[in-house]
Amino acid sequence: MHIDDELLLNTRADEEADDGLSLPYSDRGLAYGHGIFESMLYSNGVIALEDLHLDRLMIGAKCLGIEVNRSKVALSLNTFLVDLAHSESASCVIKLILTAGSGGRGYKNPDVMTPRLIITHTSLPTDLAEQKSLGIKLWRCNSQLSTNPQLAGIKHLNRLEQVLARNEPHRPDCNDGLMFDYSGCLIETTSANVFMKTGSDVWVTPSILMTGVAGVMRSILVDTLFPSLNLALEVKTIQEIELAEISEIFVCNSIRGLLPVTGVASRDDVMANYPIGRTTKDLQAMLGTLYSCFL
Repeated sequence: MHIDDELLLNTRADEEADDGLSLPYSDRGLAYGHGIFESMLYSNGVIALEDLHLDRLMIGAKCLGIEVNRSKVALSLNTFLVDLAHSESASCVIKLILTAGSGGRGYKNPDVMTPRLIITHTSLPTDLAEQKSLGIKLWRCNSQLSTNPQLAGIKHLNRLEQVLARNEPHRPDCNDGLMFDYSGCLIETTSANVFMKTGSDVWVTPSILMTGVAGVMRSILVDTLFPSLNLALEVKTIQEIELAEISEIFVCNSIRGLLPVTGVASRDDVMANYPIGRTTKDLQAMLGTLYSCFL
């Protein structure tokens, strides 16, 4: 473990390695979920969308009252990449976890907070190329997302709702599940944001002002890809009943990029099938042009 003036840095070559580094039981991330994380795509010596990931990390840290210096986080990450460059990992997933460190009495923060940064890397999903090409299918999760505008958007460590949803019984041909809030509004999948075209040929994506994660890839689509293709996109509240009007749908995240959705199962497991649309392919192609690692 390396210690500097602000961060306790815990780095591991991979999540299975036994290198003597461990997380103390007093860590607030472990005890209370007091922290945030980023999952980032590493390819050809660089992290895709690194600045956007660090931007979101800093927003989340401020929201949770974790005072941390961005430049020191970036320096720690770069040190990790130097070590990673000497390994055989040309492409992998890097996970960065920032906790509020140890201390405090109960929920109360310590008088002096020393954040803890943990960086790991794991191999890429083996089915990535196949999913980009052939698409995935989704089920409807029974587990629902609670509403909390104070925490909406950030990627905090409290992911129990996603854990419950991802481990629900579901059709074996489904890869992920759609999640709704307690009002029946579509928010996201367990691990991705959602975009869909309705019967009126309007592209929409769920509002995440009250709950959900402001995905880094979602921001690329909203701010860059849709405008570049002159496609109108509405960010709105989407009721579950509107899924009946879908003509084209895809999901996205910062590891898998953009994945076409070829089927969505109903509550009684009846599958509605969809072709991979022209717009989805165009968006995939433009994403690959801007960031070759997502081809």
